[in-house]
Amino acid sequence: MRKKGLALLGVMTLSTTLFAGIGSSTADNVSAAAAQTTGCRTDNHDLSLKTLADTGVAHFQAIQFLSSKVGRAAGNGFMIGTSDGGCHWQAIQSNGTYSFNQIQFLTNAVGYALAQTDSTKPNVLLHTANGGSTFKTIATGGNAFNRIEFFSQQVGFGFTQAFTFKTTNGSQTWTKVSTPPNTRYAHFTTVDKGWIITLRPGIGYEVKQTTNGGRTWTNKLTVNSPATSGGMIYGTDSSNVWVVLNGDSGMSQTSYSVYHTMNAGASWKQIISNSTAGGGPAPGPKVEGLKGPAGAPQDMQVIGNKAAYLAASSGALDKVGIGRSLDNGKTWKNFAGVPGYGGRLSFPTTTTGWIATTSSAPGGIYGTTDGGVTWVKKFSFPEIK
Repeated sequence: MRKKGLALLGVMTLSTTLFAGIGSSTADNVSAAAAQTTGCRTDNHDLSLKTLADTGVAHFQAIQFLSSKVGRAAGNGFMIGTSDGGCHWQAIQSNGTYSFNQIQFLTNAVGYALAQTDSTKPNVLLHTANGGSTFKTIATGGNAFNRIEFFSQQVGFGFTQAFTFKTTNGSQTWTKVSTPPNTRYAHFTTVDKGWIITLRPGIGYEVKQTTNGGRTWTNKLTVNSPATSGGMIYGTDSSNVWVVLNGDSGMSQTSYSVYHTMNAGASWKQIISNSTAGGGPAPGPKVEGLKGPAGAPQDMQVIGNKAAYLAASSGALDKVGIGRSLDNGKTWKNFAGVPGYGGRLSFPTTTTGWIATTSSAPGGIYGTTDGGVTWVKKFSFPEIK
């Protein structure tokens, strides 16, 4: 039987050369000496990670790689980093002060995070200028953000459950962006160009676009759905956009669809139509043969203008399934993925990527260099006896 409580992992020592890769201004600061060490580890790397009180055993909640070598992963009280592609990990934050729910680094030194300092309180917005060694709390105008998108240290967006806010002066002030009623998700690719998912009672979903910072919105896609439990939008520019729409859930199954446009919504292709016995019909027309990874969509990554990856999982599965397209949605393939019950993705290139599973057991970090076909364990928490 597993014991509940804090997961305390041993103490780690690393060479100063490897440590220099995290928080420095060079993204791939890995020395020949570090590369010639005894090989890559797959265990807990002798880390001692204290969790935030009342958040259970240690587990990951966020991951971001700036390159194939340099990345960070964070969880409920800690942040760790690597500068040699996951062969070795070191503690950046390990004292249980912050439960990190999202991290976004603009450079290897400058980054932002959404984190809780108490499991009963909303996120605070944090800023670091030294790679995460220390953080400073940033005012949000009283808004409790559950997601952020920063384009620079001056310009960024903060999202609550229903509203969108923008700063253009380094978070000194935040301005509410006008969005239609029943908006459930927003994603901006520039200061002026953005997309939202709205609920249309009795119909289903509408996906709308703005090109003037939210002053006006134009409907680009209407999807009929008997159930509307939310969705997500991803894309690296305003023309190439991926939309995930959820149907209903039941028996640990979730129905969902994925739509894609390459021309700013002038035309759309339904990439996935994942109806399930427990969740019922997927949003939109039922199309046989358009299956995605099983379970509820967890996270998606869009890389450049051609590649997209989707992770999905459910409580009844022992795997986080991975699906991908490398050709702008012309074809889609699903893979077995990795052990776990949820995951967050980070792909610095179209073929090199990472997933941090968001459960405590099994919990870990896995990497791929062949576009998700195979995965290699890079970090794992000890078993809790």
